[in-house]
Amino acid sequence: MKSKPFFKKYIYLSLCALLGFSHQSIAQKTPVVERHSASNRVRSGMMLGGIGAGGVEIRKDGQFYNWSILNNYPNGSAPILHFPTRPNSPEENSYLFFMVRYQVEGQQPQIKLLQLNNDIAYGGLLNEAPIYYFPWMSSVDQIEYSARFPFADLTFSDEDMPFEVKLESYAPFIPHDVKNSSLPAIDFNFELKSKIDKPLSVSIIATQRNLVAYDTPNKYFTVDIVKKDGVKYFKQSVGNVSEEHDSFGQMGLGAIGGDEVSYYLGWSHRHPFLERLLTQNDLGNIDDSKNRNKLNKAGEKIAWTGGGDNNQVFKSSIAVSKTLKAKEQMGAHFFMNWYFPNAIGWVSSKKERGNDGLIKDPKGYQLPIKKTSRVGHYYENSFENYDQVVDYFVANNKSLKERSKAFVDDMYRSDVEQYILDQINSQLNTFVTSSQLDKEGRFAIREGLTNNQSWGPFATSDVSLYGSASIIALFPELQKNMMRCHAHAQTPDGEINHGLGADLGLNQNGTFGVYERVDLAPNFIQLVLRDYLFTNDKAYIKEMWPSVKKAIDYVLREKDLDGDQMPDMEGIMCSYDNFPMYGLASYITTQWISAMSMAAIVAEDMGESKNAKKYKKIADKGIKLMDKYLWNGNYYRLANDYHGDKGKDEGCLTDQLFGQWVAYEAGVGRLFEKEKVHSAMRSILSYSYIENDYLRNCTWPEHPKFFPMAETNLWVDQANTPWTGVELAFASFLIREGMVEEGKQIVKSIDDRYRKAGLYWDHQEFGGHYYRPMSAWSVLNALAGYNLVKDHYTFAPKNHEESYNLFFSANTGTGALIKDHQAVNVEAYSGTLQLASLTLPTTLWQKKNNLITTKEGAVKVKKWIEKDGMTTAIFDQVIELEKGENLMINPNAVTLN
Repeated sequence: MKSKPFFKKYIYLSLCALLGFSHQSIAQKTPVVERHSASNRVRSGMMLGGIGAGGVEIRKDGQFYNWSILNNYPNGSAPILHFPTRPNSPEENSYLFFMVRYQVEGQQPQIKLLQLNNDIAYGGLLNEAPIYYFPWMSSVDQIEYSARFPFADLTFSDEDMPFEVKLESYAPFIPHDVKNSSLPAIDFNFELKSKIDKPLSVSIIATQRNLVAYDTPNKYFTVDIVKKDGVKYFKQSVGNVSEEHDSFGQMGLGAIGGDEVSYYLGWSHRHPFLERLLTQNDLGNIDDSKNRNKLNKAGEKIAWTGGGDNNQVFKSSIAVSKTLKAKEQMGAHFFMNWYFPNAIGWVSSKKERGNDGLIKDPKGYQLPIKKTSRVGHYYENSFENYDQVVDYFVANNKSLKERSKAFVDDMYRSDVEQYILDQINSQLNTFVTSSQLDKEGRFAIREGLTNNQSWGPFATSDVSLYGSASIIALFPELQKNMMRCHAHAQTPDGEINHGLGADLGLNQNGTFGVYERVDLAPNFIQLVLRDYLFTNDKAYIKEMWPSVKKAIDYVLREKDLDGDQMPDMEGIMCSYDNFPMYGLASYITTQWISAMSMAAIVAEDMGESKNAKKYKKIADKGIKLMDKYLWNGNYYRLANDYHGDKGKDEGCLTDQLFGQWVAYEAGVGRLFEKEKVHSAMRSILSYSYIENDYLRNCTWPEHPKFFPMAETNLWVDQANTPWTGVELAFASFLIREGMVEEGKQIVKSIDDRYRKAGLYWDHQEFGGHYYRPMSAWSVLNALAGYNLVKDHYTFAPKNHEESYNLFFSANTGTGALIKDHQAVNVEAYSGTLQLASLTLPTTLWQKKNNLITTKEGAVKVKKWIEKDGMTTAIFDQVIELEKGENLMINPNAVTLN
C-alpha cells in the first residue's frame, strides 16, 4: 500500500525536529568558499649562484627552479634538464629540499617540509601522496619571503610546529671582485627556536638529487662522504660517462658541525629512508648507494630505473640534529657546491624539418644549437676540482658573506626611496640567470631567457647600450671583456654583429637573420668609449681604438646614403625591429651624435687632433640636422626622409633622445638645447605615459590611444607596449634633467606592475630575464648626479635635504657622497677611489681652500673652475681613498681623514 503524502511529510518533519534542525536551515547551508589571489602565484624568484657559474632560483614557495649548474640548455649545450618519467611527474620540487624532523617528549615524531607544493607528492616521493603514505609528513602552512640580491630570507610557520624556523640563503656577489662573484657555491643558514617548555628533538635535513649526467642513461651513481675538522660534505657524481661530457661533474651538500652532523647517502624511495626518520632523530651515517645501482644483462654496472619508466633517481641527505631544552635555539649551516667544467660553446643552427614541415626529432622539438669547442668556466682558474671549491668556500665563507652583505647594506643606506633601490637591486639577478663567463674571462649576458629557450644572442649590441649600465658600474673588467669579444667578431669592413653566440671566442654573428642594422656600429662605438672614459684604462682604449675607427668609417661609407654624414634608415633596421623608419631618424641620429661627441674627446687622448675635429664637426652637423628636419616644435619626430619619398613620420618615440641619455651616462654632458629636451620629455609623458601603469614606446598624434597594429603586417606590437629597460633609462634621463618626481613615478609604475604580476625577478621583453632592464643602475647615478670620467668625479645631487647619503660605484671601488649639517664627504666603502678632481654644486663648497690634507702631508688644489653653478677642484695629484677613508669638505678646509 502506498504511503500518503501527508504521512511522508509528517515523518520527515518529525525526524528534523528530533535531530535539531529544520528544513530551512539545510537550505541555508552554503558550500565552503576558497579564495585564490594573484599574490598566491609563484612565478619568479631570486637566483642563487655565481656569475657564469650557473645557479638555482629560490622562490617564495621554498622550492628551487631553473637549475643551470650542469651546463644545461638554455644556458649551456647539454639538453634541457629533464628526466624520462611519466608525464606530469613532479620532479623539480625534489632536486633540492629541506625538512625538519621533530619530536616533542612523549609525542610521536612529525616531519615538516620547508616548501609549499601544488603537487600531491613531495618530500622526495614521486607520484605518492604523503597524506596517505606518510600522514605525519606535511608541508608548512605559510612562508614569508624577502629577497635583496644576493640574499633571500624565508620564514616558515605552521600552527602545528612547536618552533620557529628561518632560512638565510645567499651566494657571494661582490662588486669589482670577479673571482668571488663567480663561485659555484650557495650558502643556506637556518635558525630554529623552540617555543615550548618541554625537550624537543630536532633534525634539519637537506636533500639533493644527483643530477650529474642527467642526459646519459648508461651511467651508474657514485657518492663520497668527506669529513674534515668541523665540516662534513658529500659529493655526488657518476661512472661510465666520459669526463669530457657536457653534464659530467660533481655536486653536493655539506654542513658545518661535528657529531651533530649525520648523513644518508643513496636513497630513492620512501623505504627505508623516510620510515627510518620515524624512529631516529639523525640519519645514521648510512651509505646505501650500492643499492641504487645494478648489473645489466651485459654484466655492466648501471643505475636502477623507476618502475614503468627510465627515471634513475639517486638522492643523498645531510642533517644537523640536536635535542633542545625549553625554548632553546639552534643553527644549521649548510652549503651547496658544484663543479661542471665541461662548458661547451655553441652557435645557433636552423631546425631540421621534413617535407611535411615537422621537426625531424622524435621528441617533437629540437634544440637549435651546433656545438663548437670546450670553453670552460672562469672558476676553473682558481679550482682544479670540487674539493678545492668546498675548502675555499668554507674557509672564506664569513668574509664572503660580510662583503656581499656590506654591498647590499651600503646601497640600501642611500637616501633613496626603497622601491627604487628594490627595482635596481632586482635587476642584478640577471648577472647570474643569464651570464656566460668562460675560462678565458670572456663574458656576456644573454639577451633573454626562459626555462626552456634562449632568446636572442649574447651581448646583443643594441640591448647592451641600455643593460650594461650595471655591468660597467660593478664589474668594469667584465664589461671591457665583453666589448673585446665584439671587436674580435667585427667584420673586416668594420660592421658590428648584432650579438654573439654561446662561444664568445668565435668570429661569428650570434643571430640568424639580423645583419646590417644601422644602430649596431654606433652602439659599439658608444659602449667602448663610455667604458674607457669611466675606467681611464689607457691600455684598453689603445687596444680598441682601431676597431672604433673602423666602425666609424663603416657607417660613413656604408650607412650614409645621401652624403649628409648621418646614418640613414631604410625600414626596420634597428633595436625597434618591428616598425619602420626612413631617412633621418631621431633614435639613430642621436646615437650617432653621441658617438661622434665621445670620439672627438678620445681622439684627442690618442693624439689625433685632425680626427677629433672631424668627429666634432660631424656631431655638430647632426645636431643642426636634427633641429632642422626632426624638430616639430614640440618634440623630435620619429623620422624624416627629407632626401627620399617617405616623408615625415610624426611618431613621438620615448627613445627619441636616447643618444643624449648615453652621453649623460658617459659623462659627456649636454648635447641638445635644454628647452627642446624638456619640451620633448613633456610630450613623451603626455602622449605615452599611462599613469600609474606604464610608459609605452611610441605614440602617433593621429592615434593617441593605440596605434592600430592589427591593420598592419607587422608581426609584433613594439609601439603600444612598454620595454622596462627603456622605461628605466628614460626615468633616469628625466631625473638628470631635473624632472625628478616624474622619473620616480615611472620607476614606481614598473615596480608595482611587476610585483603585481608575480614576475619581480623576471622582466619580460624578448623572452624573460631580459637584459635591457639592467639599465636600472642609471637611476641611482641620476639621483646622485654622478659621473666618473678619467678619475674626475662629479656629483650634482637631486636630493636637497639638509643631510643625505648617496651610494655610487666607481671603476675600482664603491663609495658614497654623504652630506650632513657640518660637512660634505666622499667616503670609500670598498676597493680604492682615485680622485683627480671633484666637481660639486657651488653651494656645497662652503669655502674654497687650496690645501688638502692627507696622511702623507699636504696636497694642493692646482686649479679651481666655476661654471654653470658647479665648482671643480683639480687636485695637484691624484688622491687615493682606501676603504673607510673619506675626503671631507668643511667650512675651514678640505681634508683627508
